[in-house]
Amino acid sequence: MSTSIVVPRWERTATEAFQPPVLLAALLIALPWGANPTAASLWWGISAALIVCGIPLAAVLLLVRRGVLTDHHVSVKEHRRPVMAGVLVLVLSYLAAAILLQGPIEIVALLVATFLAGLVIAVVSPWWKISGHGMMMGGTIVALTTSWGVVGLLFVPVGLAVCWSRIRLQDHTGPQVISGFIYGLTFLGSIYAWIVT
Repeated sequence: MSTSIVVPRWERTATEAFQPPVLLAALLIALPWGANPTAASLWWGISAALIVCGIPLAAVLLLVRRGVLTDHHVSVKEHRRPVMAGVLVLVLSYLAAAILLQGPIEIVALLVATFLAGLVIAVVSPWWKISGHGMMMGGTIVALTTSWGVVGLLFVPVGLAVCWSRIRLQDHTGPQVISGFIYGLTFLGSIYAWIVT
């Protein structure tokens, strides 16, 4: 007799609601708006979210629909490098525009941190599937705390819950999630904090 693992609904909800492109899009809008609540900040944030996060997510969903990718989390590690390469091109393009046109420093910092952290993930992923969710959770905690002070620490339980959901869903091993989380805290987060402050 075989037994199956029943995964609670909240774990699937957490992993979907806080997937890296969705969370990065939210940060791109919220952080510059929080620092300077103007129409210009809002425009920069929304345009960055659409170009850097919306376009890649739509492309991935289309590739999943066509059977090129197995799922929108790009679970097959061999598929991750070309997907991430496309994302990094968009990040670099928007970053260049934000620097040239003197966009909000929060957007510049997020995109520099995302680009550099993403390069390492893209190199490592074909051999070891380090958790992108974990990286974004760690980086987000640092980014929110840097920009909003102790209020940003309210995200810690959310970040830990999302990391746990990735393990429970068996999308990553514990070491893959933990290393992604620590990497996000120390690398992605520290780059953001260094540029903003």
